[in-house]
Parts: sequence; C-alpha cells; structure tokens
Amino acid sequence: MKNWVKEKLARGEKVTGTFFMTGNVRMMEGLGCADLDYVIIDTEHGPFTTETVMGLAMAAESRHMAPFVRIADVTHRDIQQAVDAGAYGLIVPCLRTMEEMRRLVKLAKFPPEGCRGYAQGRHCGFGAQDWAKDLDEFIRVSNEELLVLPQCETLECLEQIEEVAALEGIDGIFVGPFDLSISLGIPGRFTDSRFEAAIDRILAACKAAGKPALIFTSDAAGAKKYLDRGFDGVATSTDIGIFMSGCQALARELRAAAQG
Repeated sequence: MKNWVKEKLARGEKVTGTFFMTGNVRMMEGLGCADLDYVIIDTEHGPFTTETVMGLAMAAESRHMAPFVRIADVTHRDIQQAVDAGAYGLIVPCLRTMEEMRRLVKLAKFPPEGCRGYAQGRHCGFGAQDWAKDLDEFIRVSNEELLVLPQCETLECLEQIEEVAALEGIDGIFVGPFDLSISLGIPGRFTDSRFEAAIDRILAACKAAGKPALIFTSDAAGAKKYLDRGFDGVATSTDIGIFMSGCQALARELRAAAQG
C-alpha cells in the first residue's frame, strides 16, 4: 500500500479532492478521470453500506484517486470496516474531547499505537502483497500509510487544537468550516474576525506539530484562498454539487439558445 496523498503532503505539495455522496460506482470512476488526488466517501451524510464503500474505493483506486472515508462515529465497527474496505484516510467529524481523539487513534492503529483488529483487507491485496506476508511489516506499513484526520468543527475541539494536533497517531487536521462557524455562533460568516482567528489558530497548531491542515471549500475561489493562506489540501464541493452546477450551467445555455 502506497498512500500517494501522504507522499505528496510530505514533499510539501498541495492536494485536492472532493466529497462523494451519490453512491454510484460509475460516477466515482468518472470523477477519478478529473485528476483529483483523493475523494472522501461520506458515510456520515451519504446512504452507504460497507459493501458500497468497498466498491466505491475500488473505482476510485482504478483511476489513481485515493479513497478516504468520512465515518459517522468513533466505533470499532465504523473504523474497522472503513480500513478493511481500503480507506487511505479517515475523516472523523464532531469530535469534542481528547478522550475521543485518543479512542480514534486506538481503534485506527495497530499496536503499539492502538488496538486495531487484524485482517488482510483490500489495502494489502488481501494478503497477496509481499509486505503483508510479514506480520511486523504489515503492522508498520498499515500504521504509516493510513491518514487519521479528525475534523476541527466544534468549539470544544478548537479550544484544545494544539493538544489535538500534537497527539501521536493523529496525522493532520481537516477543518469543517460550516459546522465550526455554527459552533462559534456565527453560522456561515466566514469573514467574521472570530472565524478568521479560529482558522489562524488551527493553522498555527498544525504547523507547530509538523502536520498537514486540510479544509472543505465550496468552490475553486475558496480553495485558492485557503491554499494561499497555508492549507495543505482542500476538498472542494461534492459530487452532487458538481453535477448540479454543471446541469444548471447547461440549462442556462440551452434556454439562451432557445430564445435565439
């Protein structure tokens, strides 16, 4: 298993991706043709079963797009099934306490960092890859290559973000700006000084810990703004959002053509 997103981040390169919510394998493969680095299969808000996630991960990988999974809860079931299905990264929402952060690491990583359950899933070719045939090497590679990215989207997480970012086993921070602004009491007001201060604090915490910071953006303009500001990666829009934008643009062109 080679996590090319992690490799790009280690080289100081920016990474780009989007969220996936529609559940169609052909849509995922088509999305992979767009040359994105990664895609986040959203099991928090999307209608996915574990079997669906596995098929979507396979489709993404077939086009060299790293499949990440946003899980809904920090549970053994959610984490184990995501990593066995082939997740290159875990995006984890709604975290509020250091206890939850430590539990996330414990369930996502093998000993000595955690207590992840052993299974030869998709990430090692079901045991066929050479590195998976030696158990020590299997554990080492699995721990190194999986990106564990808690979301900073609650006031409680923000208030201890320095400790979160520094925690061993946490590989970076993913910012959920909408939920974070709501938690701050300024929903959607991304130019508010309180939100701007929160972003600065998250970036500073990640830089101090030597770990990447990623963020959701609604559009390309927002992506450029945050990448220029110092974020290492963006996940821009969703597959359904991209589809609707394209359909709406086409409909406007067709109406204009019909009106002569």
